[in-house]
Amino acid sequence: MLQIQDIMYTLEKRQKELERVICNGKKVEKELPQGRLRINHNRGVVEYYRITEKNDTCGKYLRKSDKELIRNLAQREYIDKQIKCAKEEKEEIKRIIKALGKVVVMESSKKDILYQSDMVYSGMSADKKELVVPMLMSNYEYAAKWEKEEYKNNNFKSEEKVYSTKKGDMVRSKSEVMLANMYYELGIPYRYEAELRLKNGRITYPDFTVLDVASRQEIYHEHMGLIDDKEYRMHNLQKIEEYRKSGIFAGKNLFITYESSGCPLNIREIEKCVRWMFCK
Repeated sequence: MLQIQDIMYTLEKRQKELERVICNGKKVEKELPQGRLRINHNRGVVEYYRITEKNDTCGKYLRKSDKELIRNLAQREYIDKQIKCAKEEKEEIKRIIKALGKVVVMESSKKDILYQSDMVYSGMSADKKELVVPMLMSNYEYAAKWEKEEYKNNNFKSEEKVYSTKKGDMVRSKSEVMLANMYYELGIPYRYEAELRLKNGRITYPDFTVLDVASRQEIYHEHMGLIDDKEYRMHNLQKIEEYRKSGIFAGKNLFITYESSGCPLNIREIEKCVRWMFCK
């Protein structure tokens, strides 16, 4: 889902690009000859004419030896039209940004742009929020609500959950502690081993269910910590295939990390990927 901040960013980026085109175009234009190029096809022969007078419809004939002049006249005509078009587009973008400014507001930390209408619920007292069912809410309110929701988690061999995270979850390995703490420190909402029902009806428990706050989409993170083990590896490959059949796959809504005896968990590199995915 395209977010308002994506739209604003794209428009502002395009506006800067158009300003660059207009500025560079004017500089190049000064070095080019005056006039415009008329091209005529006469019995299969292409003829070139240079028009410098306003009311002149014919122009002065140019020889083939005037090749550079011909190219420069064509380039000038292109630049003239490009500058005109860029100016018109820039003005339209300016108008759109101004219009969007009436329906959006900058978030208090100045890191995000929010819809004005989404802020109605945010502006209510905590007591009143408990009494109403919001029709619209900001991404932050949605994330807070998502984190408070109860969910079914995996109770299989719960005695193996012996490692504590900064959020207070109990997880099964030191690697999962590092991954959970990474999400917690980055302020990215997550659930540990939350129930997920696949299209075939089978219930599975991804290691982490992560909320992409901007798109409000759940991303499933599977960490393969025993990839050296053949049976473990085959089990996880089958799980990934089941995910795919349910519309869950890498590049869309599945994030896979792994480690082996020869390739230990590199939390710094994983964090770079996570920042790119969730902290744009």
